Amino acid sequence: MDAIVYESNTGFTERYARLLSEKLGKPAYTLKESAARLEKGSEVIYLGWVMANQVCGLKKAARRLNIKAAGAVGLFPNTEANTNILIAKNKPDFPLFYLRGGLDYSKLKGIKKKLLLMIRDNMVRENKPENSELVEVLTNGADFVTEENLTSLLAFALML
Repeated sequence: MDAIVYESNTGFTERYARLLSEKLGKPAYTLKESAARLEKGSEVIYLGWVMANQVCGLKKAARRLNIKAAGAVGLFPNTEANTNILIAKNKPDFPLFYLRGGLDYSKLKGIKKKLLLMIRDNMVRENKPENSELVEVLTNGADFVTEENLTSLLAFALML
């Protein structure tokens, strides 16, 4: 494996990429940087942030790089159901791991921020107890980035 390549929106994916880079002793590049630093077909682990169940930048990275595994960094809890939705939507031909990132409204602008606030408002109106933790996150933001969340992806990467 040659490198970690990532696309980050508010910094949570970049933090995971840097942690993984440190653990594996491989460089981490943004998707844009990878075009200048990595040869076509280089073997990488790709990390991208999730928007509307799409792993941002994944298709672009897959056209140029040999992705051995991907990490999808999102806001929702890490459940098998959420991971299965991402796999169904993105259709990767490599393992996809879900990493819970976070939410920092100070780094969001425009439609992305408004969309999350609309989702929160809808959940508040629904008033379902199972959504209380997510409503809290959508109200106050959160940071779920930890080394522990990388355990499965790191174990897989160490076998490459």
